[in-house]
Amino acid sequence: MNRKSPLLPVFVVIMFLCALFLAVIQPLSTLRAASLADVRLSLETSQGRERKQQHEYEEVQEELPKTRQELAEVQPQAEEAAQRVAELKERRKALREEKKALEAQLEEQNAVSGPEEQEDQQP
Repeated sequence: MNRKSPLLPVFVVIMFLCALFLAVIQPLSTLRAASLADVRLSLETSQGRERKQQHEYEEVQEELPKTRQELAEVQPQAEEAAQRVAELKERRKALREEKKALEAQLEEQNAVSGPEEQEDQQP
């Protein structure tokens, strides 16, 4: 009865291969589960962002007609103000030119009248 069975070495090899297989599969399975959890979290985050952007888009779409109406109401005033600014710039430019002409005229009068009268004019 002490005879060794010829199947015993085969059984040992098969058990060793099974243990080796399980030792390799377990870490890979754990890594795959962690990777899957990361992907799920990333997907949930992306879906949350998408819902937020969709909500913001819908809000903008709701307010767009109102904003367009306000723009139409303000547009004539804006054009009028822009025209007024352009007119004021032109007037300012004309006044500067007039000032330069008056300064040149004053210098000319001072040069003609002589330095004695300039000293009399200064207090």
